[in-house]
Amino acid sequence: MLLLEDEGIQRAGTKALIQMAAPKAQIYEANSYREAMKRFSEFSFDIAFLDYNLRDEHSGLDVLREMRRLELDTRAIILSSYRERELIIACIDAGASGYITKEMDAAGLFERALDVVFQGGIFLPATALGRGAFSPSVTVPQTKKSTESLGLHGRKLEALYYLCQGLPNKIIARKMGVAEDTVRKDYNPALFRIFGVARRTELIIEVSRRNLIIPKPVSRHNEE
Repeated sequence: MLLLEDEGIQRAGTKALIQMAAPKAQIYEANSYREAMKRFSEFSFDIAFLDYNLRDEHSGLDVLREMRRLELDTRAIILSSYRERELIIACIDAGASGYITKEMDAAGLFERALDVVFQGGIFLPATALGRGAFSPSVTVPQTKKSTESLGLHGRKLEALYYLCQGLPNKIIARKMGVAEDTVRKDYNPALFRIFGVARRTELIIEVSRRNLIIPKPVSRHNEE
């Protein structure tokens, strides 16, 4: 795992919480955009915790966008003191798999977040789920749900996984070995209909609200 946090005391505290949640995890640290990108060039990470509020010209969201541009197979969880829904949605749009605010109750928080994200879910605070006022005690239900009840399987399920990763249609098409128009005109509209939404962000929020677990596709295509 990678932890990007530019304040030393905060980084130490967050690292301790992550370590308690995942005792066997090896946690690498970075204190800036530049150092984080250097880490990504040196190692492969399953999870990256990215502090949004960096004190240089870049933010954690910039790191996330660069991760997606590089097509890194790393799921990102944003850490932030901001709880505005607009920012949370911007992070979702960029491909975040989770968003943790520093006002949320720390007890078991990272364990729950990692459990959800490792199983293909999206971990979000209540404000992103349309539940009104900020409610740190209400994040994601503990009962995980399968996508089978929605009739999601095969290529639609594969497309849903990549959509939840924040990947653009062009990259999704390449990963699936299909034409970009197939993703844009067939898979995306079909998924929007199934979830009763009109755009990607709403789809991802709905996946989180329903606490769905989206399995990682088995690689069937040669990817560079």
